[in-house]
Amino acid sequence: MIPGIYSAAENTHYFALQPVAAAAEAERAFIRGEVVFIVTIPAGFTQKILRQEKPQLLIQSDAIDPPIGSNALNAITHASKTLFEHDLPEVLRGEEKGEAFELVIHRMFNPEGITQYSTIPGIMGSILGTTMILMTALPITRERESGAFETLLASPVNGLEVCMGKIAPYVLIGLLQSVVILFCAVYLFSVPLLGNLFLLLTMLLIYIFLCLSIGITISSIAKTQLQALQMSSLYFIPSLLLSISMPAWAQFVGACLPLTWFIRLIKGVMLKGYTSMDLLADVLPLLIMTVVVVFIGLRTYGKTIE
Repeated sequence: MIPGIYSAAENTHYFALQPVAAAAEAERAFIRGEVVFIVTIPAGFTQKILRQEKPQLLIQSDAIDPPIGSNALNAITHASKTLFEHDLPEVLRGEEKGEAFELVIHRMFNPEGITQYSTIPGIMGSILGTTMILMTALPITRERESGAFETLLASPVNGLEVCMGKIAPYVLIGLLQSVVILFCAVYLFSVPLLGNLFLLLTMLLIYIFLCLSIGITISSIAKTQLQALQMSSLYFIPSLLLSISMPAWAQFVGACLPLTWFIRLIKGVMLKGYTSMDLLADVLPLLIMTVVVVFIGLRTYGKTIE
């Protein structure tokens, strides 16, 4: 009957089951966000059903994103009603069909399904990304249009020094903006902060620097402010749409966007209490993106007035 549970879950098209060897391994994957559900089948499950003892089947759900989890839970609840329709002996069918076991659902990290726990961290990433990119993309392009940027190109400083000099003041602005948003999230909207504040600020610093680097790269490629604004829009729209749960092909594209990883990180720190080891898997893609973006920006820096 246990294979029937696997088949029923997969047939809902919401679940892709991943067997694990131990409960501790499942818990670690659950906290890191590698899985969003844990299905615990107790020992002797089949025998208890045959003895009409109505055993419990436990499902732990990651409830950080309530709408996503609710759809999947509704699907598995419906499937459970007819799960053993053909597997149970004839004597156990009839009026009791679909109630051979009790489905117990534990919603973790956001048991009450509070919407702001899910939306505010995403809004924080969107605001920071938008403002940081525009802060470096438009002003530098404006300097190029006025001819002021040519003075820097003719000076003895190299491209890396110019880029770091342009980014540095905006890093402080971004950190101040982050502190204000965090204060509002925690004290006005009651979003919990379960993780370490220092880890959260470090993660924010990496994300801010990456967004500023993207703005510098856009300004290095664009010739006018209009081009810079259009290129920024081409970045913002996919980031907002693909940073949430989407089909498999869209998830692949979303994995190439910083906002996707930032949302996972900030929700993990604030709502799950991520440690430094839990952060590593999601911080690494942001660091790789930063290196790639800075490299592209430096490669295009010397061609900005051609």
